[in-house]
Amino acid sequence: MLPWIVVLAILGLILVFAEMLIPGFGVFGVFGILSLLCSTIMAAKIYGVIVFMILLIALVALFFIMLMIAKKSGLYNKVVLYDRLESKDFDETRLEGLIGKIGVTQTTLRPYGVAEIDENNYDVCSLGDFIDKGKRVKVVQISGKTVTVKEWEE
Repeated sequence: MLPWIVVLAILGLILVFAEMLIPGFGVFGVFGILSLLCSTIMAAKIYGVIVFMILLIALVALFFIMLMIAKKSGLYNKVVLYDRLESKDFDETRLEGLIGKIGVTQTTLRPYGVAEIDENNYDVCSLGDFIDKGKRVKVVQISGKTVTVKEWEE
């Protein structure tokens, strides 16, 4: 029975490692974790806690050895993204002074859409109402990045 426990453990490690390196739906990871759980539970039930602890320590050590081999071979660098986005996500100072301004919807607001205000397009949200394209709107609130508008009638 011990050879099957070792085979299940190594298969589980390989599948978990494959899940880390291959983008997918998690099938390899799920089967890898199930395989690791089965091997460790079988070891604990059949051979006792000492064999279980030895297997657990061996699995952790093998995992880190596999990770070091992947780093040295260059495989790790092919799947890890090192680029950083240095620019700001959104400059909220663009929204200062918009409260009370009048604009025109560029899309239908359901309740979110786009409106042109002061010759700039903004993502806006209505107060819950649907507002058709081409209607005039007034900015009533700014909360974080959300510009809230309502239909404006003269």
